[in-house]
Amino acid sequence: MSAENPLEKKIVPTWIRPNLETERGEIERVIREFLGQEPTEEKTSNIINILESASVIDLSYEDWRHLENTESFQYIRPGHVEDAEKVVEDKNEKLPPDNKRDFKAVLNGFNNGGKMECPTILRDKDGRLHLVSGNTRLMIARALGITPKVIIGEIK
Repeated sequence: MSAENPLEKKIVPTWIRPNLETERGEIERVIREFLGQEPTEEKTSNIINILESASVIDLSYEDWRHLENTESFQYIRPGHVEDAEKVVEDKNEKLPPDNKRDFKAVLNGFNNGGKMECPTILRDKDGRLHLVSGNTRLMIARALGITPKVIIGEIK
């Protein structure tokens, strides 16, 4: 609580490890787009194992700034939730109905200190960072001024 407003509450979500089995489609996309390989069951399982064994850490400013395939750093201004909402709305227009993001539900989860799955990231052997899952969570965290907890798996 700040000295200026004793009723102000600090938003602190509870970060939890994601269920990576539900992210298989995203992992296959990453194998194809980021690693430039054809996804196989073995490659997908290997990425899941890498992510499952990675630690939950704070996403550093430097890593966030260099993270590929996310609008969360460049286009979202801290303190401007409307920036994140607009990006999600624009993305939802291009997604099938069963894959649309529920911005308001995620925002409510943050505002109520709910459980948030950590975004997942892969770092390749050259140091490039690629978001696997959690773009909406990253955008909302940035808009709310929250340092997100993430999982960064290292590809050797």
